Amino acid sequence: MIASDRGAVGAPYGAMISRGEAVTAAAVVVLAAGLRLWGLTAKSLWFDETISIFLASQPLERMLALVVANDPHPPLHYLLLHFWMAFFGSGEAAVRVLSVLISVPVVAVTWAFGRRLVGAGPALFAALLVAASPSQVAAGQEARMYGLLTLTALLSWWALWGAVVGGDRRGDADILGGRRAWATYAVATAAMLYSHYYGFFVVASQVGYLLWRRTAKAQWRRWVYASLGVMLLFIPWMPSFVQQLAGGRAWPAHRVPLAPATLFDTLAAMTVGRPILDPWGPKLTTIQAVGTSWIAVVGLIAAVALAVAAVRGSNTQRETRALLISAALGPPVVAFAVSLGINVYAPRYLLFIVPPVALLVGAGAAALAGGRARLLGAAGVLLPVLVLIPNAVGTAAFHRQSRLDVFDWRLVSRTLAEQARPEDAIAFLPGFSRIPVNYYFRGPQPRIVLTPRGEGDVEGPGGARLPQVADALARHQRVWILTVPPVPPAVGTLLEALRRRGFEVRRQEAVNMARLILVERLQER
Repeated sequence: MIASDRGAVGAPYGAMISRGEAVTAAAVVVLAAGLRLWGLTAKSLWFDETISIFLASQPLERMLALVVANDPHPPLHYLLLHFWMAFFGSGEAAVRVLSVLISVPVVAVTWAFGRRLVGAGPALFAALLVAASPSQVAAGQEARMYGLLTLTALLSWWALWGAVVGGDRRGDADILGGRRAWATYAVATAAMLYSHYYGFFVVASQVGYLLWRRTAKAQWRRWVYASLGVMLLFIPWMPSFVQQLAGGRAWPAHRVPLAPATLFDTLAAMTVGRPILDPWGPKLTTIQAVGTSWIAVVGLIAAVALAVAAVRGSNTQRETRALLISAALGPPVVAFAVSLGINVYAPRYLLFIVPPVALLVGAGAAALAGGRARLLGAAGVLLPVLVLIPNAVGTAAFHRQSRLDVFDWRLVSRTLAEQARPEDAIAFLPGFSRIPVNYYFRGPQPRIVLTPRGEGDVEGPGGARLPQVADALARHQRVWILTVPPVPPAVGTLLEALRRRGFEVRRQEAVNMARLILVERLQER
């Protein structure tokens, strides 16, 4: 047990919130809402968002079956989106507003938890940093589960902290400790695991936190009981999870190569502001990721200095340090360590570490400002500003960029809608592009999904191979082939098969990153 400094450094439970603090916190939450609502539909949905909408639009039984068979994630966000769409529809604004309503409370919870953990001033700064963080703003606009993971992970940490610290402090035991806190922890943690499987890395980090703080045996017993409750809540999904793992779908196949710089890039991106939306992870090296501007370099140096101040400063008590470091660094380190065996590392899945990173920075500022030296006090004011600036710059850049992903499916679909005739056939090779195109373009054209097989073969509906697919397409006067890089060799063999059946290429057009190829039957003379 922690004897001399086991209490929290923040405001005691029940401490009055001043009018100024309440107004400031409300202003930060309003700012967060505005940054997430601004330009909500300015960018095309990216592929994963259309997958979310496609799955959520299915009947519940079919939706769950499709998630198990084809998706690498648990179902909670799809379930929420399913019922949300039943009331508000599947338009771009509708599906993204749900993410806004999940992301904005992350800012409020950061403030409320931070107030208990590190004090009112640092908590307000941390909430502001989360509000302006480009990765959090992006997650707040994206119709995916990453905002939900951030919220449930933060609630899980808060409940765990309240349970173990409240259980250690008799005066707070009725409020923070006891069955209610542990029950809250079980529910929040189960919701986290139902949101994203990276929640398991959070649980591993929480074990590290309990070990670090030298938790008493009685508290370990309560944690075990609460964890059994988590397992009971997760058991209904466990067979599906095992099936996803066995089918190789529990983690996407495309992964950034592992290197020590990968971990550093992730922490830098979450700290000084860079959206993590590339589905294959950040491609930048450490120097490129941090050194894109002197503002980012200065901000990162300031953040590191504040983190060191939080760890070394007497104002940040041991209990607080253990939790913040475990929550901020534990999940990426555990994910990286696991990935040394099986690469499951995806930086964009780790944006839930932004709130504890922000609280760590705020705690460092408080530690410096509380020192006797005037220079350190000035640093406690200046350094947080230097961390905040690159995040604000990153968010502004995010709002200026024209698309979320390398593909602009709205533009691709509009181009196809303008040029395709009702009787044309559309072949999707590879077939995943049908989902985003169908979201934006619901024309009458017959559509066929093709899967590349080997170097030059394809598989169509019902297991049809290249000759049968070419014969089916040859019944139409014109055929559109939509493909994306890396263009599979099967595109060339399909074009050759159609040429042998009297077709020739009439048009090839690059639309954003997609490629549209029109082939037409030659007129008989």
